[in-house]
Amino acid sequence: MILSMPGQAWLFVATVGTGAAAGVFYDFFRVLRRAWRHPRWLVHIEDLLFWLVATVLIFYYLLHRNSGEIRPFMLVGMVTGAVLYFATLSRWVVKITVTVVKFVEKVIRAMVRIILLPLRLVLAFTAPHAKKAAHKSNQYLRRVQRYGRIKWHKVKRNRQIMRKKV
Repeated sequence: MILSMPGQAWLFVATVGTGAAAGVFYDFFRVLRRAWRHPRWLVHIEDLLFWLVATVLIFYYLLHRNSGEIRPFMLVGMVTGAVLYFATLSRWVVKITVTVVKFVEKVIRAMVRIILLPLRLVLAFTAPHAKKAAHKSNQYLRRVQRYGRIKWHKVKRNRQIMRKKV
């Protein structure tokens, strides 16, 4: 497909935007990593997921916008967009987003604590009684177990006596 110069310029600008969008998508994973600790193996899986999704989306974009033709200026545009994004906005986007995520996490934790407060109060008043009841039931079970052992020994003795008589 032959593109005019303005069409190629527009395609270059669009690929710069695509590169920046890929940077924003990668920052999503960076925010997750900074907000919550990840084991190393999960970071590798996230990176693999990023590259798989980014590759599919960029390929679809190129297929849709330029009939699947890959031109060198398009690759340069994507790299330029990603580099510009990471050099200018990425640091601030990650900081602000991590701050917002941690704030929302604190608000949600506070809401859960408030919602569970009546349950915690009920448990605080019933827990001492529950411990006492559990202790009594354990004593009862030990007595039943002891009684069962005594009965079992009587049954064994009676069997032995019966065998001797026969």
